[in-house]
Amino acid sequence: MHDPYNGNLLIYYNDKVLQTDQKVFQPKSYKFFVDEELCEIQVIELRNGSFGYEFKFDYKAETKGNAIRKKWEKKWKLQGMSFLALFFGTVIIGSFVFIFFRTEFLESQLKRNGEYADVTMRFLDRMGGGNYETFYHYATKSGEKYSSKIQFVRQKPTTPHGLPIENGDVFKIKYASNNIFNHKIDFNQPSNGTAVKLMQRVAEFHLKHHQGRIQQELYCEIQAAYDVAGLDGLASIYHQLKNPETNPKYNKDTYLKLIRDTPFEQAAEDCWDRENDSNSDVDE
Repeated sequence: MHDPYNGNLLIYYNDKVLQTDQKVFQPKSYKFFVDEELCEIQVIELRNGSFGYEFKFDYKAETKGNAIRKKWEKKWKLQGMSFLALFFGTVIIGSFVFIFFRTEFLESQLKRNGEYADVTMRFLDRMGGGNYETFYHYATKSGEKYSSKIQFVRQKPTTPHGLPIENGDVFKIKYASNNIFNHKIDFNQPSNGTAVKLMQRVAEFHLKHHQGRIQQELYCEIQAAYDVAGLDGLASIYHQLKNPETNPKYNKDTYLKLIRDTPFEQAAEDCWDRENDSNSDVDE
C-alpha cells in the first residue's frame, strides 16, 4: 500500500508486514524474501505525478534459492544439450546409413540388371550469363525413353575430366533394365564420333600453345594420348598448363609423365610413321 499524499508505504504478504517506509515521493526499490525467493518492488514516478509499481524476482543475487535454481538450470541445460546431440547424432548416422545402403542397393541393381545405351547431351544457356542447363536423353532396348538434366552454374558443361561438352555429344549410359531412374553416364566411353570431336577440341588448345612445332606431330600426340589413356590422356594434355595445387588430377606434371611414358612415345611414333607412309603414297 502506498499513499501518494503523505508518502507512507506498506509492503505485506499474507497479512504479514514485510517493510514500511515514509515520505516515499521519488522512485525507490525495496527487496525482501518471500519464502526462499528474493523479491523486489520498484516505485516508479509517472509523468502526471502519480506512482506506478513493478514487482519482480531477483534471480541474480547470491541467495540459497538462486543457488539451487542455477544448479537445476545447469542440469536441465546439460540434459537438453545431451538430448539434442543424441537426436541430431542419430539423424546424421541414420542418414549416412540410409545413403550407404541405398547406394549399395542401386549399385547392386546396376550390376545385376545393367544394360548399356547411347545417351545424347544437350545444353542451353537458358538464363544467359553462363548459367548452363545440360540435358541428356536415352532410349532403352525396349524403346522406353528417359530424359533429365544436370544443373551447371556459371561454367560450361564438361566431362568429369574437365573436357568441354558440346551439343550432340554421345556417351554410353548404364541403366537398370527394371528401373530406368537408376542410371549412370559413363563419360569414359564416348561414341566414335564424339571421341573425334573431343580430340579436335583438345587439339585446338594443344596447337595454340605449341605453335613452333609440326602440326601433324601434335595431332599424333593427341591420338596417342587417347589410344594409350583414353579421356584421361586427353585431359592431361588439355590441362597441361595447370598447377597440381589447382587441379590435382590433371596438370603439367601428369602431362609430362604422359608424354615421357614409353607406350605413349611408341603410339605417337607409330602415328607419325603412318602419316608419313600415307603422304608418300599420295606423292607417288
